[in-house]
Amino acid sequence: MKKTDLRQQAEAKLSKRKKSSVTDQRTATDPTRLEVHRIELEMQNEELRQAKAELESTLSQYAELYAFASVGYFTLTRDGTIRRANLTAAKLMGVGLSDLIKRRFAVFFSPESRVIFSAFLERVFTSGNKEICEVAVEKDGSAPLWVQIEAIVDSSDGQDGLCYAIVYDITSRKAWEK
Repeated sequence: MKKTDLRQQAEAKLSKRKKSSVTDQRTATDPTRLEVHRIELEMQNEELRQAKAELESTLSQYAELYAFASVGYFTLTRDGTIRRANLTAAKLMGVGLSDLIKRRFAVFFSPESRVIFSAFLERVFTSGNKEICEVAVEKDGSAPLWVQIEAIVDSSDGQDGLCYAIVYDITSRKAWEK
């Protein structure tokens, strides 16, 4: 809202208040700047409360979408340490969400896949483009879970210190290919 509009609305509210209430002589003689300013601040506070409520609602929706997405989301550092992940990512890796954070992503891969992932992560950070790789996740002696990882560097802060990765389960596709 423009400052002039806000001022006019505040002055109108003040006039309305004065007409509808009995006031002392000092207030009744002329609307003071202080009173108008106070009303402006009240209106701005109300706008801020509404904006905050809308932001909180949007954040809640985003958090829910992120947490329960049908693909695994990871935020990784340059060395492959997991900074953030969603619930699907934890399920894919076969661990709890808290067991993922601050761990190296590669520890979940087969030895051959660790080499592939290391080269992949280097490409992600050097190219600045979206990169894709396929690796095998080892889970407690069971058959490997094959995943496809798509990642891109987060360059929004200008430091290129993080990348975002999406992980898809491609085990059935790998079985079909055999």
